[in-house]
Amino acid sequence: MNRRIPWLFILGALTVSACASHNATAQTAPCSMTAASPWIEHWLDAWTLVSDEILHISDARPPLIVFYDSTCVYTNSAVTAGGRPPVDGPTLRGAALPWRALPHDTTITLPDSSQVPIALMSFTNVAHKTQPYFVMAAPSFWEPIVGPDSTQYTGVFLHEFTHTRQIRGIGKRIGPIDSTWAYPEELNDDAVQTHFGTDSVYVAAYLAERDLLYRAADADSLTEVRALAAQALAMIRARHARYFTGDKAEFAELDNVFMSLEGAGQWVAVAWLSHPDGGKLTRDAAVKKMLGRRRWWVQDESLAIFLVVDRLLPNWPQLVFDTPSSIGALDLLDRAVNAPVH
Repeated sequence: MNRRIPWLFILGALTVSACASHNATAQTAPCSMTAASPWIEHWLDAWTLVSDEILHISDARPPLIVFYDSTCVYTNSAVTAGGRPPVDGPTLRGAALPWRALPHDTTITLPDSSQVPIALMSFTNVAHKTQPYFVMAAPSFWEPIVGPDSTQYTGVFLHEFTHTRQIRGIGKRIGPIDSTWAYPEELNDDAVQTHFGTDSVYVAAYLAERDLLYRAADADSLTEVRALAAQALAMIRARHARYFTGDKAEFAELDNVFMSLEGAGQWVAVAWLSHPDGGKLTRDAAVKKMLGRRRWWVQDESLAIFLVVDRLLPNWPQLVFDTPSSIGALDLLDRAVNAPVH
């Protein structure tokens, strides 16, 4: 990615930005919602399971959705569809969506009227500063790259689709930083890692707190969870106090906000992957699948934070998804550590 792409362009951990259209399964039939509905329904049903039965969050206006394969686009966005009339298709949490199926010429018009070339993508953004939209390649794109394990890219879908419930509140917090961003790195969810990743002392501090958070998440008793999490939070604050000062103070807000964004996405994917009606994996196997090679700090440490928070603060989904401004991950961890013990 480069600085011409806004910070809201958020790619999943398994997303490959190289064009995969030549590897995708070619289709010769006309574009049809009927043909695409099974895999779209599977993904939207996965979100319904998570949002209704696991997170228990309120309903919300559906985001604009853009799915695509090697030849066709499937969307509820009138802008993306070029004004084509809607047809019936999969529902989202029981709500009917105005679907359209149309061919593409290797370029897609997004709901904000910008255009992107066809590639293996999964991301969330905002159209017209108000309505979230979601873009993702079909399973036929993913299979040649990551293999036939559909739970892998369902996990990516859930991670990124989760952001449609956070993105407006997060945007209000990152927008002011974006307007004055003066560093050579792109302002995205990996900005902290990119800027400080060559400092061995910083890396050692990050690894120590991350590992302590996973110990906390796996602790036998809630007393031990809370004690270890409090130690980890103190280490995070010490890292912030040492490195995020002066003209780099804004990195503290980036760390807090992007770990909330990515942590929620990671946790939601793990929750579905380990659910008996979802991916049917063990929790450890689900965590391992979402961490992959553990290259990205924000997705690794934030998942540990949310695993801890889920044990200590049962109402955390309302703080993340049902508020105008999604709470930061470190603020959430502080609440969890200091929550009343029952």
